[in-house]
Amino acid sequence: MKAQTVWQALMLSPWSYLSSGWPWRSFAFVVSSAVLTPILIAVFVPTILLLPLWGIALGWLDRRRLTLLGLPRPPSGHVPVPRGERQNWLGVRLTEPATWREMLSLLTGIGFGAVSVAVVCLQGLVIGAGVALVVMALQGAVSANLFSDIVIELGPENWWQPIVVVLLSLPVFGYVTGLLSALQGGCLRWLLAPRIAEIDERVARLTRSRATIVAANEAERRRLERDLHDGVQQELVAIAARLGILELELNHGDDAARRTALEAAQRQTERALESLRNTVRGIHPAVLSDHGLAAALTELGSRSAMPLRLEDRGFPRLSPEREAAAYFVVAEALTNAAKHTSASVVRVALAADEERAYVVASDSGHGGVDIDGGTGLRGLRERADALDGTLTIESPVGGPTRLTLSFPLVEAQHSLPGRVRAVVSPAPKDGRGIRADSARR
Repeated sequence: MKAQTVWQALMLSPWSYLSSGWPWRSFAFVVSSAVLTPILIAVFVPTILLLPLWGIALGWLDRRRLTLLGLPRPPSGHVPVPRGERQNWLGVRLTEPATWREMLSLLTGIGFGAVSVAVVCLQGLVIGAGVALVVMALQGAVSANLFSDIVIELGPENWWQPIVVVLLSLPVFGYVTGLLSALQGGCLRWLLAPRIAEIDERVARLTRSRATIVAANEAERRRLERDLHDGVQQELVAIAARLGILELELNHGDDAARRTALEAAQRQTERALESLRNTVRGIHPAVLSDHGLAAALTELGSRSAMPLRLEDRGFPRLSPEREAAAYFVVAEALTNAAKHTSASVVRVALAADEERAYVVASDSGHGGVDIDGGTGLRGLRERADALDGTLTIESPVGGPTRLTLSFPLVEAQHSLPGRVRAVVSPAPKDGRGIRADSARR
């Protein structure tokens, strides 16, 4: 059976353990502990007040070092701090039990590190002394006092004896480093792993987020029901009435009356189609699924009362849920800018780095948005949280208002082949207008 962890490897037969890579992995872990310990002591002594912060930093490193021993990387016990609340990051961390466990892990690591220093130095001393004795014995007779009254005499005829001692000590060293690394790894994993209460808190936060999403979906369902009842349904009723009038004119009226009735029915049908398009567009625009976020925002700007300036710096295709969330964040920014601010333009930047994709929407208004006063932005933030994203809202008095939505690129699919930039064009009489320029990279 192949060992998955250092503990399992120690249970194998001596030959299986010593011929595997586990002694070397254990030795690397012990050496890293031995190297970290003097560095940590030198840093912690003058900065003792920052010990909790050093514990957090070392906890992050120790979680990754545990993979050397085949142990799974324990998740962090810290609660994620939204980007908009980063100013409270230190206060949140100092009140978390995970921070103090990481500080205890740091102190425990220093104790194990001191033992690691002694073990590594002893192993190096034994191997170095053996090599030195062999070299000196080959050059002539040498007398070495090992312990107390124990003296060995070496010369060209028995120079190989220290090599035998070193070779016999290597298996002992392999088991010592394996056992030491396993003990330290077990302690670190126990201290760094989140507790049940912390997991319950995350589950509770996730449940609250999901409940908000459900409530938002229910509100959206009711809105669609009202739109269909008050919009499309009334238009269809009017079409039925127009067709009834047209039937009467066909039976009893003259050509002019028939033509008038037919034109009225056609106009009513066009209004019904436009009402249906507006309702469907509010659910999920087809251009978003077919051509991506940049194209969907360009289409959104073309029918918005607020001019939109869009810049795409290489935005990738994301999952449909995340692209829809980004689309509605920009739509909410346009709506709020048109209704509640004196903004003349909304600027949207689409960008991505190696880890995350970003959508930044900012207006030129007076700011001062009450985030908790309405349900639109709060619902969008909950929606972003449910998709492992973050929505940061900055709206100082005096402006501007800036919405920053970001998603990890774990599920990103493929980048769009080109880059789309949309710049504000002179608005026509109805106040709408956007010109889109496409440029290939």
